[in-house]
Amino acid sequence: MTTNMSIKKTFGTLMILGMITGIQANMINVSGQDVEQNVVVTPDAPVPPEAPLPPDTPSFGNEMDTTKVLGDRPEVKKNGDTTRIRLGKKGITIVEKDGKTIVDIQDENNQDTTVEDDEGWNPNAKPGKKKDHSFEPHWAGLELTLNNFVTSSFSFNLPSEASFLELNTGKSIGVRLNLFEYSIPMGRFNGLYTGLGFEFNSYYFSSDSNNITKSNGRIVAKMKPAGASAYSKNKLKDTYLNIPLMYEIQFPLGNTKHPLYFAAGVIGGLKLGSRTKEYYKLNGETRHEIVKDDFYLSPIRLGYQARIGFRHLHLVATYYSAPLFVSGKGPEVHPFDLGLMILNW
Repeated sequence: MTTNMSIKKTFGTLMILGMITGIQANMINVSGQDVEQNVVVTPDAPVPPEAPLPPDTPSFGNEMDTTKVLGDRPEVKKNGDTTRIRLGKKGITIVEKDGKTIVDIQDENNQDTTVEDDEGWNPNAKPGKKKDHSFEPHWAGLELTLNNFVTSSFSFNLPSEASFLELNTGKSIGVRLNLFEYSIPMGRFNGLYTGLGFEFNSYYFSSDSNNITKSNGRIVAKMKPAGASAYSKNKLKDTYLNIPLMYEIQFPLGNTKHPLYFAAGVIGGLKLGSRTKEYYKLNGETRHEIVKDDFYLSPIRLGYQARIGFRHLHLVATYYSAPLFVSGKGPEVHPFDLGLMILNW
């Protein structure tokens, strides 16, 4: 009995505490509503909208290393103390190190000032390290030469056994067609070069009585038939493929496109063909004798060449150390020529 009374008393006490708690909560809510109803909120002044960035201005963030913008807008890459900016075909590299700032402007069209990788920019390119490939040699072009023969002692007076090889220099014309050249620059105004070309020589004999022919394994004089008229043509022609190796140095003298220059080096030649021509009249008939043969001409020869030029004037002199004929097959004479380049490309 006593126990039941205690339980009822405790349960009642809990009910009373719950009711008191609910009443306090309602009072707090009502107080909060009254406060909100009594507070007058003053509206803030309108905030102007943030001005947008210009359409051509790239944005940079502290966490962004690369900003790419389409069109003509710049591409910027940062790598430590180096910043690279690319705009169209131009590139600018800025390096800030040890309190110094180095600015290097690069041109994409110049292979020597801009190095690209598969992504279009080489992060390892070093500013200030440029090669200058503007060196342009003066070899490719068209040349006309006057040909002659000299002895091994550089004399134009040939010995008696070679007198039948005396030339009419004014009619002994050569043509060189230097098709192309390849330069190896050693600086802006000097370097080596090589190339490929063809040489067509005409040796017009001064004698009116003979040409040349092969006899018993040697080159000898070929006499004109008795009663024949004077020669209208009497010459030996040959064709060589030429490959030069030359060094050239230039002095701009205020004109880098047409400088004063000197060049010297060697030319290797490979014989492609040769023939003789004799035109004369016999018994009222015109005779044309054209004989194609090797005539024991040197199949491979080496020559020394010197060149000088200024603006549109280009002079050339060539001496071939290899004799005209294979050793033991004819008189020892060496081709020599003086020439003028009439076209340079």
